[in-house]
Amino acid sequence: MTRSILAPAFALMALATPAASDGLNVIVEGIRNAKGNIVILVFDDARAFDGLDVQSAIDYAQVPSRKGSVSHEFPDLTAGPYAVLLFHDENKDEDLNMTETKLLEGLGSTGAPNPQDMPDFKAASVWPGDVRVRVHYDQ
Repeated sequence: MTRSILAPAFALMALATPAASDGLNVIVEGIRNAKGNIVILVFDDARAFDGLDVQSAIDYAQVPSRKGSVSHEFPDLTAGPYAVLLFHDENKDEDLNMTETKLLEGLGSTGAPNPQDMPDFKAASVWPGDVRVRVHYDQ
């Protein structure tokens, strides 16, 4: 008898619980060509993101570049918040190439709508789901 009384309560609790996220899906926009790779770094730690400590990224991917846009899913990243930093590694040297005054390859981050923006972790924070990041180029 106790079971029949509790079953409806558990059913209501299940309906009230948010659905589990499918992970973080990064959609990279504004890619200028199909050379090289798009390197995506995902951070869950403010100090690591703000200090550009790429060794402390929680996850990482290299996606073949394609003019326009590409996407990559991180299915295991379901908690958040996260901050995403990415660059267009056109020459596949796994480094963001630049001179003293300008980028030679594209750079993007969550929370950075303009090329000169470099937000801190709080401003760049996103939650699992679809996240769009624009690549900015100096030349």
